Amino acid sequence: MKDIKCTANGGRISVYKYGTDRFKGESITVYLCLPTSREKSVARSLLLSVLKRGTEKYPSQKQINERLDELYATLVNLKNQKFDAAQLLGVSADVIYPAYTENGEDLLPDALEVIGQMIYHPSFDESTGRFSREYIESEKENYKSIILSQINEPRTYAAIRCREEMFASLNVLEKLDTMCDKIDNVTDEEIYNCYLELINEARILVFYVGSRTSEEIYELIEKTVTLGCERHGAIEEAKPKLLSNIQEPNVIIENSDISQGRLVMGLNCGVTWQDEDYYAMLLCNEILGASPISKLMMNVREAMSMCYECSSVYNSARGAIFVTTGIDSENFELAKNAIFAQIQDIQKGKISETEFLAAKKSILNVYSAVADSPNAIERFYLGRIVNGIDTDIPEFIEKINVLTIEQVVEAAKKITPHTIYFLRGEGENDE
Repeated sequence: MKDIKCTANGGRISVYKYGTDRFKGESITVYLCLPTSREKSVARSLLLSVLKRGTEKYPSQKQINERLDELYATLVNLKNQKFDAAQLLGVSADVIYPAYTENGEDLLPDALEVIGQMIYHPSFDESTGRFSREYIESEKENYKSIILSQINEPRTYAAIRCREEMFASLNVLEKLDTMCDKIDNVTDEEIYNCYLELINEARILVFYVGSRTSEEIYELIEKTVTLGCERHGAIEEAKPKLLSNIQEPNVIIENSDISQGRLVMGLNCGVTWQDEDYYAMLLCNEILGASPISKLMMNVREAMSMCYECSSVYNSARGAIFVTTGIDSENFELAKNAIFAQIQDIQKGKISETEFLAAKKSILNVYSAVADSPNAIERFYLGRIVNGIDTDIPEFIEKINVLTIEQVVEAAKKITPHTIYFLRGEGENDE
């Protein structure tokens, strides 16, 4: 990746720098990377939330926030990234450059000092030497609130349930309906043990967007965050767990007291971002349902008035496409068949030049804007770094630019229906 410079030393720390001076500030995230573990996933998520509650130097969240306010309202956020091979627990900071501070103060070292406090010097209960029970219980409630909000929002619930059913054989997802129990059952000792694993075994990956050199960032991390702590090991690249095609799609129908049915169709394509035809599949999905003038939007929603909204999302990590729509429950079969018809049209090459160019322009507009945001830059490159994919933004754009309709059609032929999930609304029939 030409845009990214990496500095590493003996496997301890890897610093990835995207050099730019187009922003008024700089952005940095310190990730601690561990092998993926479904069994530890919930405890790790709770641990990350607890780390923000207090440190040795700043014993409460209020004091952490007061310190950040002193640093010109520096923003510090938690990040929890999950990949097939690794889970990355991160703390990020966005600070303004010295040129924009009152007395030319360099804020990044102080922001990194706060991050170092949160990771390596958390606040422990004096009587137990562990994390505060009050903090843990509070974060458990916050976590459960997020889960319950997903259960109570039909669109989100249906999307998650379809993924649960579709990927059940891969054993990669926690089931939504058991998550609250899992959260309740995580013990203080499990969270503490996850913390020991984090500080003793995790590899450190730093992603920086700004104008400093990667050597400068490396030295700052050593001085303010890790203080010379050894970190060995690397993230092993993992081949994605993919589904096999099946003869007939699985159909799951659940009833709910909602006024509008939610239909989610899981399509297997077996093409991930590690594959050469990833770009053709990305454009195929754009034509199908990701752009405002996609086939699903223009035909199923507008021309046929079959649904309230209809779109598709490409899950390039799992080689799957998900079509989601809201419909009147009696239109289930009609909507399902209409969606299949759009997929079959693409597979048969029924793509107009207008559709093709509009879809290509839509993708190019999105990815041309990646360099306009530090967070977007990090999102683009992080997955590629973890998965060993050597493609930068200009190369990505060029690969989209040179695609042909024929390549999109060949990619589309790999799409097969796998799981059809329907959350049937019954509330409309109660009137």
